[in-house]
Amino acid sequence: MERMRTALLLSIFVFISTLFWPQLLDKHLVLLAVASFLLLLTSQLRILAVIPITALYFTCYVSLILTGQLFPSAQPDNKRGLEVLVDGKDHTIVVQIVSLISKNNRSYFNAKLLESDTYSFNYTPLIEMRWYKPEVILQAGQIHRFVARFKPVYGRANPAGFDRQKWSYSEHIGYRAAIKQHIQTINKETTLRANFYQQVQYATTNLTHQGLLLALSFADKSLIPFEEKKHIRNLGISHLFAISGLHIGLFFSAVYLLFQFTSSHLLPSSKMGWFSMRLISIGALIGAGGYAYLAGFSLPTQRAFLMLLVAISVFALKRNCSKVDLFLLVLFVVLVWDPLAVLSLSLWLSFSAVAIILVLLWSFPIRRIVSDGGDSHHHNDSTAVNKKSAIKGKIIGYFKLLLYLQVGLTLLMLPIQLVGFSALSLTSIVVNLIAVPLFSLLIIPLVLIAAITTLLAPQLALLLFTLCDQLIIYFFYLTDFLSTSYQWFSVAEQQRLLVIFMLLLLLVFLHFQGVLQRKLSYLFASLLLLLLFLPSATSKDEWSVDVIDVGQGLSVLVRSENKTLLYDTGARYPSGFNMVDSEIAPYLVSLGIKKLDYLIISHSDIDHAGGIEQLVQQFIISNRWSGEPLSSHADFLQCQQGMQWRLGKLNVEILSPTKLTNNDNNNSCVLRISDSKTSLLLTGDIEKRQETLLVNQLAEKLSSDILLAPHHGSRHSSSEAFIAAVNPSWVIFSAGFMNQWKFPADEVLERYQKQAVKMVNSGLSGLIRFQITAQAIKMQTFREDLAPYWYHQSLTSSPLDGHIDDK
Repeated sequence: MERMRTALLLSIFVFISTLFWPQLLDKHLVLLAVASFLLLLTSQLRILAVIPITALYFTCYVSLILTGQLFPSAQPDNKRGLEVLVDGKDHTIVVQIVSLISKNNRSYFNAKLLESDTYSFNYTPLIEMRWYKPEVILQAGQIHRFVARFKPVYGRANPAGFDRQKWSYSEHIGYRAAIKQHIQTINKETTLRANFYQQVQYATTNLTHQGLLLALSFADKSLIPFEEKKHIRNLGISHLFAISGLHIGLFFSAVYLLFQFTSSHLLPSSKMGWFSMRLISIGALIGAGGYAYLAGFSLPTQRAFLMLLVAISVFALKRNCSKVDLFLLVLFVVLVWDPLAVLSLSLWLSFSAVAIILVLLWSFPIRRIVSDGGDSHHHNDSTAVNKKSAIKGKIIGYFKLLLYLQVGLTLLMLPIQLVGFSALSLTSIVVNLIAVPLFSLLIIPLVLIAAITTLLAPQLALLLFTLCDQLIIYFFYLTDFLSTSYQWFSVAEQQRLLVIFMLLLLLVFLHFQGVLQRKLSYLFASLLLLLLFLPSATSKDEWSVDVIDVGQGLSVLVRSENKTLLYDTGARYPSGFNMVDSEIAPYLVSLGIKKLDYLIISHSDIDHAGGIEQLVQQFIISNRWSGEPLSSHADFLQCQQGMQWRLGKLNVEILSPTKLTNNDNNNSCVLRISDSKTSLLLTGDIEKRQETLLVNQLAEKLSSDILLAPHHGSRHSSSEAFIAAVNPSWVIFSAGFMNQWKFPADEVLERYQKQAVKMVNSGLSGLIRFQITAQAIKMQTFREDLAPYWYHQSLTSSPLDGHIDDK
């Protein structure tokens, strides 16, 4: 048993260590295989063979799932799997639709790649499909032939906010295909689940919260409006609408208790013997499996169901297994089943949720609640009053169970949520005390019953769905005032809160120890808390420039002596999704910034000014400037050449515009920021005509060490004369990865290369940070320096992988 525990710990350690690998072990497969073989031959070191075997398994699994190629290429010049399709050309492919399709996600869905015109795969990989002008109504299970163009998944990369690339890999998606043309529908047959979904979708068409009802039954959140998602997040109940370990665990518990209660009356253990408890467990597992099927056996539901299956199997076999060993075994099985789950926050949330539920189910209070029902038949002399009292006690006990689950889940998940989301709803415990019983006992069961009833009695199903819809409406109405308590925390605040949380747990544990131990612990905790809240020393000579990765757009943060300037806000899209909520605000908050001294909007283009509304709602802004009038924001002052102000130790000067033109790009507010020795030039989207004017009028003021490339590196900007006048050491391109405009243009790159300028691209490297002192300029990027892990790198070994051109 001890050796098995050691082996489990070693393997789990290797799986977790992959979170910190700088790259997959592609070039070391043979070495790993040889090491495994040699260790297996040595009896004293045999157990250590788990380490190279796990590393070998993880590398091959990731390669197969993400690229369709079992063994990664050992040669960096040899393309592998799906990588052969990333060549900027159109390819004919055959795919099978996987995602449930609604009116809101017709242009964004997942599919299995069955064929391509150039390559056959060891495995049918899952790919993300984008169809910007869908011409055919698709359904899950159908097989279609398309013309598409491929690129690897390469999400925006910032130290805070949603890590999309990491999440995509955890969902088994490594590549994206943009559909250019639909050629043929090969098979129109849809899956049983897709047909079921369409009927439920039709039945709930006119209901206010149709999207939430479908999320609770089919795990499809495509019809939930963006603002409603934010509201749910702010209440701290997002976990209730994402079918995962919590739902599967609660549903398993409910079915388990229902079967136990039924069995105690119809099939008591005195008649069924050892099979009674196993029958109950199997019935509960079947119920949990049915719910997982409705959710499409998504990866979180797979993991939750697998956890329950392993745990139930161990107990059914009556193995002498401690809870610690059981948890290690469950985690090991989940990671072997899906090694990429280690990247998913939902694994740790699901594991925590199911672990708490299992502990409570088999702990003393819950065992007593469950076992009381099975013993009632032995008391033949019991009176009716005693029976009623027993039933009442069971009901009270069940609600106590829910309360234990609620408090336990909330407390245990607080640190995980804080680390994963950098935010907490301060009233989430209160909201969840209402929401969890309401949804787990009433709404979710009614939704599932209504969904099944859709097949048999549509009118009754509509009645049940309407009842659930009204309950959700009333719930939001009663808790609406609590949605303002959602709080983002800076990195420093997160560290303090985590330490406080751990100290509280420590103090609770030590409370039951000796008097001297308690006193020493209290003293130690007090000193540690004092150290936590001491202000950190920062250099007054240093200032910084952060180019935030907002995809195809722009947002630059400049800081000096606790003064802040934000230049542009990134884009906002018709769906409501915007770069302020997803990237900029989380990053500012992570730095502890709650107020902006200056907000500068270069010009009115949506990729520069799209997030104004969200920014002014979330931050105090002292001064607002723009290069041209903004239709919905009359409070912005007009940028004019010659204006200057101080930002900490820095001097900020507006170099352009002198007058407005019909060209929005050339109206961009051009800023030169300098500490008298090192300078930064922010240029917006100016084009060659405006560059020429600046060179002719202000050539002596253009010289700067760091240049933000005009217009994202468009071929209509960055003229040779302008580059020569600025004479930068660094040039930054803020552009989306493999964007449709092909920014930065090859000819622009050649111009900067010709003048020996070092180049860095946010689309390739993520956030770009310059830390500037009188002695040096230090440049760091998210992908290469701040988080240089394999899951932040591209799966394509193309020339684009280089983030700096030092020529």
